[in-house]
Amino acid sequence: MTMVFRTLLASILLLLTGLPPASAAQLSVFAASSLTGALGEITKSFEARNPGEQIILNFAGSQTLATQIEQGAPADLFISADLAVMQRLQTAGLVEKPRPLLRNRLVLAARAALSPALTQLEDLGRPNLLLAIGNPQVPIGRYTRQLFSDLAEDSGYGAELVTRINRNIVSEENRVKAIVAKLLLGEADAGIVYQSDLAASSAARLTAIPLPEKHSILVVYPVARVQGAQTGTERFADYLFSSAAQSVFAQHGFAQGGEE
Repeated sequence: MTMVFRTLLASILLLLTGLPPASAAQLSVFAASSLTGALGEITKSFEARNPGEQIILNFAGSQTLATQIEQGAPADLFISADLAVMQRLQTAGLVEKPRPLLRNRLVLAARAALSPALTQLEDLGRPNLLLAIGNPQVPIGRYTRQLFSDLAEDSGYGAELVTRINRNIVSEENRVKAIVAKLLLGEADAGIVYQSDLAASSAARLTAIPLPEKHSILVVYPVARVQGAQTGTERFADYLFSSAAQSVFAQHGFAQGGEE
């Protein structure tokens, strides 16, 4: 990608999204919205260790970010919450070989003040429960639907339970943090979120109900340089794997990437 073309794309992105264009001393990092808190802290630490360098963060659903990259948005690094989305970009030659950065899991979250309390997955099917899940176009929504499909095929749960659960869905959000917000505001009683979302102090008013082990979906977050990325991108990517960065990720409820 020529510098003239990159500059033009940066200007277009600024007009469309309001994001500042990346300069020679700035790296543009596109990251799944579930990483907002952790990556914000890590970025500040990296910039303090590397004076003169600035990281511009763009958070959204992984599918949205991938589409922006496909349309030529000037990203240097992409961190996805969806392996399939990253593999699509790799197949198209838009990113270099990804590395597994983090692991996460789905969890059932409920308002702690809910009465009667939710104690098991089957409670999602009880009448008049308000359930918030992810939009099918974003990873949390796809993972949730995979969970429901698996439950429907499991004789211990069954399709009838899943039908009752689906009747209780009152909202489908584009970001997992919007699901958490619905719970905290009392606009939903329960939601399917990431384990990491319950690590925040604001989540103290929520109760986590672990999913059955055989239906506990493992979520891997891969990271990859975008083709044509600026010099210095690899230095920040490597910092994400450092003990300092991984410690921050752990505080936010993420596990280190790779196989268990």
